[in-house]
Amino acid sequence: MSKQNIGIGSAANDGTGDTLRDGAVKLNNVIDELYDRLGNGTDILINIGAGITEGQVLRFRTEPQAEFYGDHLDTLTADLDVSGFNITSNSNGNVTIKPSGVGDINFWGGNSGTPYTYIDGADGYLKWYAPYNELADLPNATNHHGMFAHVHDTGKGYFAHSSSWIELVDVNSSIGDLADVDMTVGGGPSNGQILKWNSTTSKFEPANDATGEGGSSGTQNLWETFNADTGTTTASAAQDVLTIAGGTNISTTISGDTLTIDMTGALGDPDQNLFSVIGSDSGSKTATTTTSQINIIGGTGISTAISGDNLTVTNSAPNITQNLYETVSGDTGTQTASAATAELTFTGGTNISTVVTGDGASTVVTINNTAPALPTVTEGQSIVGIGTNTFGAYASPVLSWDITANGTQAYRFDGPGLSNTTDDPTIYVYRGFTYRFNNTTGTSHPFEIRVGSGGAAVTDGVSGSTTGVLVYTVPMSVSAGTTYVYQCTIHAGMVGNIVVV
Repeated sequence: MSKQNIGIGSAANDGTGDTLRDGAVKLNNVIDELYDRLGNGTDILINIGAGITEGQVLRFRTEPQAEFYGDHLDTLTADLDVSGFNITSNSNGNVTIKPSGVGDINFWGGNSGTPYTYIDGADGYLKWYAPYNELADLPNATNHHGMFAHVHDTGKGYFAHSSSWIELVDVNSSIGDLADVDMTVGGGPSNGQILKWNSTTSKFEPANDATGEGGSSGTQNLWETFNADTGTTTASAAQDVLTIAGGTNISTTISGDTLTIDMTGALGDPDQNLFSVIGSDSGSKTATTTTSQINIIGGTGISTAISGDNLTVTNSAPNITQNLYETVSGDTGTQTASAATAELTFTGGTNISTVVTGDGASTVVTINNTAPALPTVTEGQSIVGIGTNTFGAYASPVLSWDITANGTQAYRFDGPGLSNTTDDPTIYVYRGFTYRFNNTTGTSHPFEIRVGSGGAAVTDGVSGSTTGVLVYTVPMSVSAGTTYVYQCTIHAGMVGNIVVV
């Protein structure tokens, strides 16, 4: 209804205003519209009397009577549509969403399906389901820095850092997935190899553990045998344990790498005996008190004197010429001087010569080793016999075989892992190890290592003679699985395989 005002005229009772009836009609129309719009046509349904406070809204109720009344909006009776606006708080206050009981807080993507992201009302933890099918499905790493995700196709976890998705290592990953490990060196690891640090590439790489560099060839005993005043013990395993136990009035403790041995008994009397028992060639003396006295008396031709803290023992008999020696004993045999002028002769044995020089004031006995000279060695090398009275120095373990022939049909080897009953056996060699082949057949069957049957001779790492002792140090550059042959340069049928492992 449009607004209607009651005409009141220009002046009181001037006859220009609405009649009482017209005025009453307009008033009734207004009252009717108020009761229609604010009530049910009969009663006003808005109760804003005493008790309404600031911030309240009009809420409808049916009890105790149907009406709108002042109340707080603390319960929704339908979905809340923010229409593009935000839910905010003023004065830096918190925005709290708190379900009753163990209800979940669900975050929906779209208006259908399943809420894959939610806060579990049972434990309060944020949980989500995000199985990206492929790496290409992951969101932009730059825009999602620090995000964690799972890719179903690879079965891996990832996190976003800078502009890349970084793969996470898990229990199913290989150690080769680590950035500082390269498992491809040398064609991959071989049986028995270890990962060793290479400072040039700054990576751990497969390598033999017997190179003598940066450690030993395996786990070593910290000790082999310990001897005590009484008793001895020998380590029975690389992880054997040596227990250091305290004895009477002694306790031991270990903290970190430090062993401490403490005396737990009481200290002795401050005035101790200088001796407990003194023995001599004949007779002995036992101290019975802290003040017991022992007298040092000279015998025949000997006198003693004490001055202050000094004991002087003097030979009071005339000096006589003494033997340079009384008795000299060797590995076999013995000689006792029979007079002050008895003569002692130094005679050289096998590979030993002796020279005596002097000027009367002093005498020098020189013992020379005339055995074959040993080679000069450097740290980590071993000396190995490579022929009669001939030696070589090698920086790796050395295995040696003696080679014979089965007629002109085959070679035979006698040495580690082989017997001289097998014709042309396959020989397996390790990179970095040295192998000695002693060809006892000489010029009858020259022994040569070749790249293949009838092929060129292998020269890298090979030294010595094909008709005597041939030495082969396997280069580290040779790939595992490489197969060479050994072959007689005269009889082609005498041939066998050498396999690098």
